[in-house]
Amino acid sequence: MTNWQIPAACLSLLVIATLDLGQRDDSPVAAFYVAPVLLALWSQNTQHALYLAYAATGLSVLGFMRGPLGGPHGAEMANRVLSIAMVWLAAAISLQRWRREKTLERAFSDMERRVRDRTDELTKANSSLQTEIADRKGKEELLRQLSGHLMHAQDQERRRIARELHDNSGQTLAAIAVNLSRIENMVPEAPQKLRNLIADTAAIAEQTSREIRTISYLLHPPLLEESGLLAAIAWLANGFTQRSGIKTEVDAPAEFDRLPADIEVTIFRIVQETLTNVARHSGSKTAFIKLTRQPGEIVLEVRDEGTGIPPEKLEKVHGNVSALGVGVAGVWERVRQFGGALEINSNSRGTTVMVVVPLPEEQS
Repeated sequence: MTNWQIPAACLSLLVIATLDLGQRDDSPVAAFYVAPVLLALWSQNTQHALYLAYAATGLSVLGFMRGPLGGPHGAEMANRVLSIAMVWLAAAISLQRWRREKTLERAFSDMERRVRDRTDELTKANSSLQTEIADRKGKEELLRQLSGHLMHAQDQERRRIARELHDNSGQTLAAIAVNLSRIENMVPEAPQKLRNLIADTAAIAEQTSREIRTISYLLHPPLLEESGLLAAIAWLANGFTQRSGIKTEVDAPAEFDRLPADIEVTIFRIVQETLTNVARHSGSKTAFIKLTRQPGEIVLEVRDEGTGIPPEKLEKVHGNVSALGVGVAGVWERVRQFGGALEINSNSRGTTVMVVVPLPEEQS
């Protein structure tokens, strides 16, 4: 914006001084010396008004002294004194404005300095926070990978133990049963007590063999690799009903394509762990398993009709599922390995565990 006030004030001062110094009568031109000073008040530089006040004062005094020193000049003197007073009143206003502007400038400068210092502090704090967040994310990612490796190692160890139980312990018990049968046939006239003892031992061996076979299948069901996830879950539900007395129903589509092996193992383990929690904590007589395949994801729902999770226990969760026990924490770790979601809803009518596992191949 052009500072036009100063040239206009200087020009008006020059005109007034010309009229004042060139007048021959007692016209009150000196009263207008205040005009340039007032005009300078609108200037961006308030000190200009002071300079014009000095000039107006000098010119007014010079105009008074232009005439002869003698004679009556009382009226003109009063006029010029009043003019000078008005000039310096305007100059005082300008000076006060200048001081106020300086005060505001210092305050603004101080505020800018404080803002700059605070900004630097916040920038450093934010940088430190970003570094901490990145470090924490890195540790969480490392922990997630470690957890995934541990679970994979756990599954591999289960498979190894299941194979050893089936191949070694199972075969040993089968050999014991065969030897007991041979002993019984080799001694046809053995006392009844001996025959009863042999029969009881053979029954114990057979029962132990069945239990080892069940444990072996629970550790790593061969159906999971041979027939797929639905067959393995149906077998698991049937065995769970027989062992616990809890009627378990499975709702799944008739046609269900095979999934990646790691996802099938994960879903099977989640169902297994959830049914274990139903048997231990719910007091329910029934359990329901629902498995659906939607575009890009698998949705698993396990529901019971038990007493539900106590409200005070649910209040402690707040996103930390480990507060619900090691089993639920294990389920969450398995779900998190695939970027899935876990939702637990519970009330006095039962508990529902819903798991969503994305299918990367279908998403891509």
